[in-house]
Amino acid sequence: MLKNKTFKSKIDPIAMKNPGNATFSTIMVFITMILVLASCEIMNQEEYTEYVVVEAYAVANRTLPNVQVTKTSPVNEFFDPVNNVLMLAIVQIVLLDENGNDEEVFSYRFSFTDGGVFVPVDTVYVVEPRRSYRLDVSFNDRPEVIRAVTTVPDTFNIISDVPESVVYQSENQLEITISQAQRLGSQNVFVFSSVALEPEEENLTPFYKASFEDENIELADVIINSSGLINEGNFDINPDGTITLRFPWIGVAFYGETLVVTSLVDRNVNDLIRSQQVQLGGSTLSPGEIPNLIYNVDGGIGIFGSISTDTVKTVFRRPGF
Repeated sequence: MLKNKTFKSKIDPIAMKNPGNATFSTIMVFITMILVLASCEIMNQEEYTEYVVVEAYAVANRTLPNVQVTKTSPVNEFFDPVNNVLMLAIVQIVLLDENGNDEEVFSYRFSFTDGGVFVPVDTVYVVEPRRSYRLDVSFNDRPEVIRAVTTVPDTFNIISDVPESVVYQSENQLEITISQAQRLGSQNVFVFSSVALEPEEENLTPFYKASFEDENIELADVIINSSGLINEGNFDINPDGTITLRFPWIGVAFYGETLVVTSLVDRNVNDLIRSQQVQLGGSTLSPGEIPNLIYNVDGGIGIFGSISTDTVKTVFRRPGF
């Protein structure tokens, strides 16, 4: 625990390990926590069944994503993502045409980077928005065949002027207007993320400072902070088709310079996060009812999702300063 210590860090978003930078890292961390819990099967040992878990996130206009392939562990065993890696998997991502047929196949190879992931052989190809991709995973030493399809959201740009600074919890809530993005489902769903560039203990906003002092969180837990899902009921569609979103104050964990990231997520990311929120009591459930997570993965569990994203920078100032 970092209590009674001053935690100082400067985060260079360009240096973040994953190609989606801040947004990708935020969503990845959030969903990975869901998948780690899912990987420790919550059931009696007598009923335990081992599953293959896949995890990959394509980002529009970025290179092909890394793919992680692991196996689950019984609930009474420690889940070690390194020891549970299935390095003999045969992995490929396939670009599909408008009829769902294979158009181009991208092979993958295993790399020990980051504890063991599969990386694309083609490091130049760029993921195309509004196109569908299929993840295929098979084995020579296991019977499972895993398939999952994602349709990459349309790209967008933040077109509004973002103020250089905003007073925390003032009447002037940070608003972000983005260009029109083509719907690929019933509605567009967004996620706001904030990345604190000055994550020091003295910069914590009141809610998070109280949680830190009560030892409910560590500073590292909220350097990257997510708003959760934001659907069309929570943003304004303007007459010209642009969309205006309001950044929620609860997403601000630190005063100071902050990256504000807006992400448009695909159906798979939406379904997994939404179903996890339902499990945690986000809707009315009958006593004893625990609904399953929605993976949209055939032959296993996990996530093959996609996002599009844009980022701005501002400073959240203390009231009275």
